[in-house]
Amino acid sequence: MVLVQRLSKKPATVVTVKDLSGCFNDRLMSLTRDYDEIILVFDTYRTDSLKSATRDKRRQGKAIQYQVRDDTNIKHIPLSRFLSHDQTKADLTDYLAAKILEYNRGSSKLIITSASGNTRSNKDLLFEENNQEEADTLLIHQAVLASHRNPADAQLMFFSPDTDILVLVTANYDLLLKNTSISMASGVVQIEPLWRALGKERAKALPAFHAFTGADNTGRFSRIGKETWLQIYLKADEDIINALQMLLDEAEVAEGMLSTLASFVCAAYSPKGINIKTIPELRWHLFCKHRAESDKLPPTLGALKQHILRVHVQTRVWAQAAIALQDPQLDPLHNGYFRDSDADVNQIFLLEDVRAELMT
Repeated sequence: MVLVQRLSKKPATVVTVKDLSGCFNDRLMSLTRDYDEIILVFDTYRTDSLKSATRDKRRQGKAIQYQVRDDTNIKHIPLSRFLSHDQTKADLTDYLAAKILEYNRGSSKLIITSASGNTRSNKDLLFEENNQEEADTLLIHQAVLASHRNPADAQLMFFSPDTDILVLVTANYDLLLKNTSISMASGVVQIEPLWRALGKERAKALPAFHAFTGADNTGRFSRIGKETWLQIYLKADEDIINALQMLLDEAEVAEGMLSTLASFVCAAYSPKGINIKTIPELRWHLFCKHRAESDKLPPTLGALKQHILRVHVQTRVWAQAAIALQDPQLDPLHNGYFRDSDADVNQIFLLEDVRAELMT
């Protein structure tokens, strides 16, 4: 929905939803004018998913549902309000996917749209249904298919401002065309140099690293930014890379992963010249020797375990980006989340661990 949301200020000519679809098509065709094949994918909006719960928590103000029809008048409705309800977004994605194919029925370009699990084109291509919720992963799946049907020397360009897409494209680069790049707000990023600099193992584990060090659904570590984490990741030993890769591949989180990833956290929080690899020992050292405030301490071991469970939920989705039919998502309520008295899904934080430390 990024391209739609870029139209935050509608041109004066946009009066109805049909006008919006025409404006959207014009922007899309302008953006991709140098390409022979265009693939447009949308999120799938599910009311019972973790992603839906996350969107609900970010939403400000009351959500209003609108009908999505050619003649729906939106002249005086800001797009932010028009897109405030998930059902409106869901209906609009289906509507736009159909309209783009309608507008480009006779185009010499191959136009592919995917929304609500259905992928169609303006040519005689057939696609299997998919159950992917995230447009991020669906882009990867469609890019893999495009890489198979196009010549090896073809160019593959992603258009997205999202760091998640950059991470997923890099991790799946071995399945894509060699000349693959992504156009972001900062400019065009070539993927092959990133893959070569990271090496295959670190590139493949990159989605787990990204989720572990801070993504929308997983939470972040206090006072440790992505740049610091990346420097530590590039120096991390094979055990840590393997543990991150296991978060992508394994169905359950083993105790060995917890202790290994705890040492990864210790590397981020340890003062220069200090080599402590267990969370309780490092927390005690920082508190006693440096009088560190609570927000400068690494999480307790119990809190870290809940964080890793949340990371596992996200990484299992990202690990299946290249396939149409993903395994069912892990149950968030058994993996680092709980449902409160208002039926909202929230992250689990363990104050009991802190209390126990204060009593010892």
